[in-house]
Amino acid sequence: MIRRLLIALLLVCGTLSADPEDDITRVVSTLASALSDNNPLLFLKTLDKQMPDYRRIETDVNALAGDTLISCSVEVIAVRGTEADLDWYMVLRSKQDENLIERRRTKVTLRIEKQGNNWVVSSFSPISVFAPQKIH
Repeated sequence: MIRRLLIALLLVCGTLSADPEDDITRVVSTLASALSDNNPLLFLKTLDKQMPDYRRIETDVNALAGDTLISCSVEVIAVRGTEADLDWYMVLRSKQDENLIERRRTKVTLRIEKQGNNWVVSSFSPISVFAPQKIH
């Protein structure tokens, strides 16, 4: 009984003292991996469906995943509580034309919040990073 209480206490203390940068890094890693693995469902599951522009992001990410092979890497630049500035880099390779390659790099700001036991993205800007690839 005491052992269970100690384990529960350690779990509670661990979540209370969690490092916001670690939480943001985990969420961002999930987002980048989901894009690189062509898994838009996992990417979208990591977003709050009530966040501004969710439907636009959903449409654009599904279009990108359908039309391109995505290689995504993200570096955390700065963390302020549950908000972060990120260096967001993607290489998009058209599935229709292997010679069509687009590179996108932009500073992204996102905010995460705890919903139940999970951290989700509650704000993401700019969403234009997910715009479908333009074929000229």
